[in-house]
Amino acid sequence: MPNDREIELSIVATVYFGEKFVEDLVKAIREEALALNCTYEIILIDDRSGDKSWLKILGQAFQFPEVRGVRLSRNFGQQIAMSAGINYAKGNYIIIMDGDLQNPPEAIPLLYRKVKNDFDLVYTVSKTRNNVKDETTSSIFWFILRKLLGVKIIPNQLMMKIMTARLARHYLSYQEIHRTVSGIINDLGFRYDFIEVENKRRQSGRSNYNFIQRFNLMVDIIISMSNVPLNFMIYLGGSVFLVTLLMIIIYIVLFFVLDVPAGYTSLILSIFFFGSLIVMMLGFIGRYLSNIYTEVRRRPLFIEDEKVNM
Repeated sequence: MPNDREIELSIVATVYFGEKFVEDLVKAIREEALALNCTYEIILIDDRSGDKSWLKILGQAFQFPEVRGVRLSRNFGQQIAMSAGINYAKGNYIIIMDGDLQNPPEAIPLLYRKVKNDFDLVYTVSKTRNNVKDETTSSIFWFILRKLLGVKIIPNQLMMKIMTARLARHYLSYQEIHRTVSGIINDLGFRYDFIEVENKRRQSGRSNYNFIQRFNLMVDIIISMSNVPLNFMIYLGGSVFLVTLLMIIIYIVLFFVLDVPAGYTSLILSIFFFGSLIVMMLGFIGRYLSNIYTEVRRRPLFIEDEKVNM
């Protein structure tokens, strides 16, 4: 195995409850990497799976010296696990991807050749999702992020992308705990391009991301990339206040002119309406404060438990 300084391409994949995928993943990656005729390494990050994923990674590492594994001390989440993989990568170019074979390994040569055209970053994007639910939630997410909040980001991007070692170094300089790979990379800038690929269906089992986890990821991306929600709450609160003043004047006039009977309906609706607004506003503000508190504690981004071939 060549030393780290001679590695041309690092391929990083996160693994979580992926014992059924590890062997096929390594096989598929090796086939594509060998065709490039360059030195490479495969880094598999086990985000403390509760199955035999780590044993599978060890088996592949003992069989192939270019396969390297890191097992985290606990489940840190995909975004931090991927950051750990980028931290250990030594290649001149670094490809990151999901470890469940939904990101197509056959896109590896396309990404590598594309980034060699004087790019620092090449995204993969997919216009189709695995099912109607994913398609719907994805469309809502990108609409909120790009149209409502005005965040300039590559839409429909997948986790799979390639970056230069230079961009990876700048990525690692971002130390926040509440992080998203797409958010930080988008903030970096640099020269980029994208290729369109077909995101594959999961071969077995269910996705590790449920609706709540997807929603939390969306909120983290929004908070990390934009202050628009705070401005939106200010504008919304001011607008509702002005409308409320107008409605109060109208109801007072109607009460005295038309002798409208007093009732509790408008009062109850007003309480619910303004109560929900207050809860929503406090929720966003609380999320910002929570993230600030987490960051100022300066805890380590991740903690490794075991390593192999590193």
